[in-house]
Amino acid sequence: MLISEALNLKEKAFISLVGAGGKSTLFNRLADELAHKNKRMVLTTTTKMFARQLTPFIKRGRLIEGHNEEIIQESIKIYFSLKNKAARLAVIGEKIEDNGEEKMAGPPPDWLDQWWEDKLADYFLIEADGAAGRSVKAPASHEPVIPLLTTNLVGVIGIDVLGLSLQEENVFRSEIFSRLTGLNLREKIGIEALSLLICHPEGLFKGAPPGCRRHLFINKVEDPENLKMAEELTFQVLKICPRGISDIIIGAAGQKEIIAEVIRKVKTP
Repeated sequence: MLISEALNLKEKAFISLVGAGGKSTLFNRLADELAHKNKRMVLTTTTKMFARQLTPFIKRGRLIEGHNEEIIQESIKIYFSLKNKAARLAVIGEKIEDNGEEKMAGPPPDWLDQWWEDKLADYFLIEADGAAGRSVKAPASHEPVIPLLTTNLVGVIGIDVLGLSLQEENVFRSEIFSRLTGLNLREKIGIEALSLLICHPEGLFKGAPPGCRRHLFINKVEDPENLKMAEELTFQVLKICPRGISDIIIGAAGQKEIIAEVIRKVKTP
């Protein structure tokens, strides 16, 4: 099963990714998949991404940089109007240096909302959160940065965090995680704490735009033991927030076969 099939994406979609635990890998795999549809696609971030992550897509398409919204918008229109197959993938951002690393900073979310309203592209794929390479995170007050017109919000969490102790090396913003879930620092992270983070209004799906579909992606499920734990987490999430999430996807973005299982839910009203 393709990621787009698991997400049940329409022919046009505004997809934002939040959370931790392989979010960037999932972003890359989904971008690669959508690129094969030969539709107009915008790739960017509302935070900062490693430039190397976007390099393969820049080679396949075009990097459009700048500080002026109108100029960028016009550049996107001109690029997509070109009569060649490569003119289907636009990476929007500006290369910056951050702590000695080359990163890409994206445009303000309201620009992306306007471009979606103006039908500039068929697919917008946005990395809307940062997690410093951890398998789980709790959002700070300024996070995540989700464009308001997002149609599909994908919350990612790594199953490999189960059994680890609640400390910063394992959980990004561990003190906030502790406050949201009631788990004390240094205690082991279990199913209950993860499900509370997923379902808490200030947790994984914090700031979800009204009307968007929320997809939980339980990542790093690479063996039968992981699958069993992911299914237990799914059961607990269904139990405590039965109507907040559109579907739960169990998989491993880093594996050849990404999707292991999809649990469809009652549609969000």
